[in-house]
Amino acid sequence: MNLVALIRGLLAALVSVVFVTAAMAQSAGPLEGKLFGSGNRALVVVLHGDLSRGGPANYHYSLASQIAAANKGVSVLALLRPGYSDGAGLRSKGSNSNRSDHYTQKNNLAVAQTIQAMAKQVGTSRVVAVGHSGGAAQIGGVLGLAPGLVQRAVLVSCPCDIATWRKSRGRSAWRQSEAQSPHLQIPRIANGTRITLVVGANDDNTTPQLSEAYLAAAKARGLRASLVKVAGAKHNMEAALQAAALKAVNAELK
Repeated sequence: MNLVALIRGLLAALVSVVFVTAAMAQSAGPLEGKLFGSGNRALVVVLHGDLSRGGPANYHYSLASQIAAANKGVSVLALLRPGYSDGAGLRSKGSNSNRSDHYTQKNNLAVAQTIQAMAKQVGTSRVVAVGHSGGAAQIGGVLGLAPGLVQRAVLVSCPCDIATWRKSRGRSAWRQSEAQSPHLQIPRIANGTRITLVVGANDDNTTPQLSEAYLAAAKARGLRASLVKVAGAKHNMEAALQAAALKAVNAELK
């Protein structure tokens, strides 16, 4: 084979890889997402929060990119939750009910189905899921809805007891979401599942007490669970909180 033919062959292979990666990012399961990294050593799925003040759901792309950069051979899917758009052309089907009472069984099932389909496409059964705020609530729901699908979960700023969370903020009840509350799913979580909770010590939205109560219940059930309280951090996924989440995910990928 001459040099020109070799270069053409390499370019064709590169185009093929780029195309497959892009297709995987947008076609696995009912929800959309952006893929970072590649490989079947593990699948990491990253979920954003509610963005109750509006705006595109794309801040979790930063964490997904950092996870992929730090872990070779790992595919990282930054998932768009039902009804959310990243502001750059990707939008997941379904409804977020105007960003209200949307941690429903239907929406949690869509998340679970997407994770399952993506793991199959990547070719791995090793799944780590990390969610922030409302994303943590949905991952917590998936742990009970589809036991064993996610073996390692990192719940950041988690409203882990939805009824208590809403009441503590003086807000109306989210009846559909309360039925899927992460703390109610604990009895159904698969044995061997490991859960890390990460919360800002100064979080006045999903307060540390919510994560502490979930931790106690998970341990009482016999699950391997731990809590990281980030000094000075509040609710939003700012530098210190994101660094703690990245550290927790990296620890699960060793």
